[in-house]
Amino acid sequence: MIVNKNCFSKLLSVINAKKYQIINQETKKILLTSSFLFLIINTFLPIASAQKAIILNFDDDWKGQLNYAVPILEKYGFKASFFVTCGCLTYHNSTSCNNAGGNSAMTWDDITLLSKMGYDIQAHGMSHKDLTTLSASDLEYEVGQTKQCLLEHGFNSTVFGTPYATGEGNSTVINTISKYYDMARLGYGPLVLLNSTDRFSLPLLTDYELQAMYRDNSTKILDIFIQVMNNQTQFNTNGTIAAIPIIVYHNVDYKNNNSNISPNWLDSTIDVNLFDSEMKYLHDNGFQVLTMSDLGYNQTSNKLYIKDNTDDNS
Repeated sequence: MIVNKNCFSKLLSVINAKKYQIINQETKKILLTSSFLFLIINTFLPIASAQKAIILNFDDDWKGQLNYAVPILEKYGFKASFFVTCGCLTYHNSTSCNNAGGNSAMTWDDITLLSKMGYDIQAHGMSHKDLTTLSASDLEYEVGQTKQCLLEHGFNSTVFGTPYATGEGNSTVINTISKYYDMARLGYGPLVLLNSTDRFSLPLLTDYELQAMYRDNSTKILDIFIQVMNNQTQFNTNGTIAAIPIIVYHNVDYKNNNSNISPNWLDSTIDVNLFDSEMKYLHDNGFQVLTMSDLGYNQTSNKLYIKDNTDDNS
């Protein structure tokens, strides 16, 4: 995935990171140290009743999300947002998909099932293209046609997640998205600041970093996850929601010696057992797990808020 230089500078200023490394640049991924990833997950995260919170997202239509992640989410009573690529769901080919295609991708029936189960369905483009590289007409198609495509399948998406999280600071991209959606998830950053983050520039975190650093060491990944997650309570202030991270997962599958996962997709994949352990930790330690639809926007105050929390809708 691609990280905009300005966005990366912002991350460094927030975290004051001592080191970082860029890996696999040609595949549009930025891989940071694990301590950096989970420090930014937990920085400045006051939350109302739960004291700890997270917004779970899944991108790129991987079948493993339905087969493996959803049963785990159901077990712990969590919901999440699924950002779908319309062309991939229709054609299942490498031109439209940012996954292995074929049987590795979900279908429209799968997305309908997720919606019926109470999961949040949002937009991720027609063919997973970097919007900053497109002509005006192609940009309009990727953004506007996705809205129409989802409506035709019964989903009124209100949030557009740009492929590769590109578009931060790009007025052409943002203005095009704003014609069709209430919010946009784009750019990388530790958290959404409800009082100041632009609703068309909601930053995200991905799970690439730890998968690349400790691919075969789930115990290490979980230990780091737990260690840094426990640091966030010191930033809570009077039970007021001020900030919340958006974390994006991609493929969920078994990563072992018998795995059929292509090497090209290993860094996009979290092991099923590790994902279960992470969700169990969130559940057992009182995290409030939200979807993108739980975010609202007050047009009078020009601030984001968590729905069903009237104290913050001001």
